[in-house]
Amino acid sequence: MVLIANFKRQVTSKVDASIGLLTNVPKAILDELGYKLNVEGNNNVQLVILYRDTPEQTRIFIEGLGGKFQDLGYSFAIVEIPINKLQDLSLSNTIQYIELPKNLYEQDRESNRASCILELPPNFGVSGQGVLIGFVDSGIDYTHPAFMDNTGNTRIEYIYDLSTGGNIYNKQMINDAIKSNNPYSIIPSIDNTGHGTHVAGIAAAGGNINEQYKGAAPNASIAMVKAARGVTVLSSQIMQGIKFLLDRSKELNMPLVINISLSTNDGGHNGSSLLEQYIRTIANLERVSIVIAAGNEGDAGHHVGGELNKTQREIFNISSDEKSIVMNLYKSILPNISINIISPTGQSSGSVVIQEGYIQGAVGRDRYDIYISGAKPFELNSEIKIILSARAEYLVQGVWTLEINVLNEYEGKYSIWLPVLEGLNPGTRFLEPNQFNTLGIPATVDNIIAVGSYNYRTDNISSFSGRGEQLWQNAVRPDLVAPGEDIAGPAPNGGYDNKTGTSMAAPQVAGICALMMEWGIIQGKDPYLFGQRLKYYLVRGARRRRSDITYPNPVWGYGEICVFNSLILLESDLNAIFTRKYEEEMFFRTTTELIKNCETQTIRTGNEFIPPIIPGLDNKRKIPKFYY
Repeated sequence: MVLIANFKRQVTSKVDASIGLLTNVPKAILDELGYKLNVEGNNNVQLVILYRDTPEQTRIFIEGLGGKFQDLGYSFAIVEIPINKLQDLSLSNTIQYIELPKNLYEQDRESNRASCILELPPNFGVSGQGVLIGFVDSGIDYTHPAFMDNTGNTRIEYIYDLSTGGNIYNKQMINDAIKSNNPYSIIPSIDNTGHGTHVAGIAAAGGNINEQYKGAAPNASIAMVKAARGVTVLSSQIMQGIKFLLDRSKELNMPLVINISLSTNDGGHNGSSLLEQYIRTIANLERVSIVIAAGNEGDAGHHVGGELNKTQREIFNISSDEKSIVMNLYKSILPNISINIISPTGQSSGSVVIQEGYIQGAVGRDRYDIYISGAKPFELNSEIKIILSARAEYLVQGVWTLEINVLNEYEGKYSIWLPVLEGLNPGTRFLEPNQFNTLGIPATVDNIIAVGSYNYRTDNISSFSGRGEQLWQNAVRPDLVAPGEDIAGPAPNGGYDNKTGTSMAAPQVAGICALMMEWGIIQGKDPYLFGQRLKYYLVRGARRRRSDITYPNPVWGYGEICVFNSLILLESDLNAIFTRKYEEEMFFRTTTELIKNCETQTIRTGNEFIPPIIPGLDNKRKIPKFYY
């Protein structure tokens, strides 16, 4: 079943490849892959857009299509429109770009001491007080004592539950609920997986609990955006959550840290998706520090890539009970290529020339669908999305081959990603993978804090920790690493458990950001200590203890997080600035007094008045020189 006729060629540059597939591939296959088609079963589709007109003009246009419009600021929005209006949306000059929401997954896989939190001397006086830490995750067990203060009142300012249509619960409502005999009759928001509860606890568990379970910032305020019922979150929900957290931080007049312990492989890993662009815009323009997990794809076998010349053969295994898979292929501009997909039975697709548009065919009993987007206004390279789906119950199990042939004289580079570990059966993987460039999206955004994982007990990098590009040219990724293996944290229903993953490393860094922002912003010592300035001190203060490693690098980043070092460096820099300014002020006062004396105590030589020579003074203008 084809949902809509193929898009006209002139609009392929303003839609992502997933939408190209959405309009051509049978719905049953898309549902199996996890693409969200219907919203509430009413034949509407949810999309992320970048628009040109004013928010009000765009709202009127979307409502004219029978849709709904939710503005995210900075010309980003989430819209819901009837599926049969998708082409009308694409052809409008009001719309600059359209993207289908991407699936992001939770990244599960005595850490405060390892991150130097317990080394902080009392004179710093930091515990996260006055700072809001916001999470976009699976929810939070708001009845857990780890999220209360010493008096039993909640430290959660807001819960925004997107899984139930966007219900908002404030601090007063949460306090009323936890003091009642049946709290869930007042606030029926629960954490189905325990991921969000655990993540929030690593960053900010506090109150009357055992010291060993306290988070990095035990007195910080908390806001939770519950974005999913299960392990999958849509990129549009993350964007909604970020907007909500920004608005609430301004309402509360609190500096904000946002933690995102979610990840996807759906994209070019180069910052070009609307999710990445939105996060970059927010990080640049708002008073916020954004911390994102590097993902657990380091050893998952879901990435291959390298030099593209003549013929490349990538082999991959499809495990049992796999109904469909998707591969995202990106290549350099100049090489023209064809691909050939070969099944374990030796049957093949034949040579498929890659050209902009939609291609469909068969590999034996199984089906392939390929959509190739054109270059976009903010993305030079095409996106090539390849779907393999079973015509019988499951795909043929065994070793498959993807053959890439260069058809002209040019060479270049290529990368291919499978979905993240949580989106596939464990045995489905490339058999000769490239562990570099496995950083998950959106940790690929350049101006956030990307956090990998290491084992603080053995001082070894976690094998699963997402890695950056091997030959990095600009930003090093990840920025740093934090403890991420067997990390204790609160669990739903009042207990505690251990979890592993970069999901557990990121919130410790988020809590440390709250400590530093309290010291800088709340205590008034550095009102601009957020964003890139904060990251500067985190990476400078990171511990670089391994003599066998050159720092920075795409595995460890700049090293292991150490808040003690970072705050000491910051304090030293601020003291040096204060001392220099004090000396300059004293010098200015001294020279001013000398100038006044010059007016009455000059030396007469003939008919010429010559003022005394004052070191450091421009004696012609009588203006002091300042040396920096």
